[in-house]
Amino acid sequence: MLRPALILLTAIVGLAVVLTLRPVPIPPAPNKGVVLEDVKLDLYPEQDPEATWKFEAGRVEQDPGNREAKVSGLKGGERYVGGKLDLRIRAPSVIIDRTDNLRLPYAQAEILKGCVRVELGSQGGPEVLIDQKAGFSAPSVKIEAPTYNATGTRFSSNFAIENVRWSDPKWQFYDYPEGESPPCTIEGGYE
Repeated sequence: MLRPALILLTAIVGLAVVLTLRPVPIPPAPNKGVVLEDVKLDLYPEQDPEATWKFEAGRVEQDPGNREAKVSGLKGGERYVGGKLDLRIRAPSVIIDRTDNLRLPYAQAEILKGCVRVELGSQGGPEVLIDQKAGFSAPSVKIEAPTYNATGTRFSSNFAIENVRWSDPKWQFYDYPEGESPPCTIEGGYE
């Protein structure tokens, strides 16, 4: 009787040792990101402390791995400088990177001062970058203002469209009678 008990005890101890030394697969860490729906989001870029971006979106997904936030179903975006509305932006989505810069598939910006509408990039093309320090960067651009229209490629400019660098610019200018102000079609433009 002792012999079968010792064999059973040895088998149990052996099985316990095998199970203890066996590597246990570690389950993948769950994504601890945050998903918000029907969101109003304010962005205070560190690189431009005078500016505040306000977005309204259907969904915001924050990815802690790369510290980016993907804003989709974008209903509107506005940039305020010193509390005053500076520009509006329309795009299907935007990715806010770890340095608060914005990457968009394409976008349309309305710059109130100067009454300038800017189409950045195109659907299906390379993405558009809005750098909080430097301004816009896009593979292509179409600019509409009361006194001119312009198009070009490899475009970069500050937010006021004053320091423009681009390739292949094409211009069309409009003259207005002296004393007449050209009409502005952007809500709040020229303010």
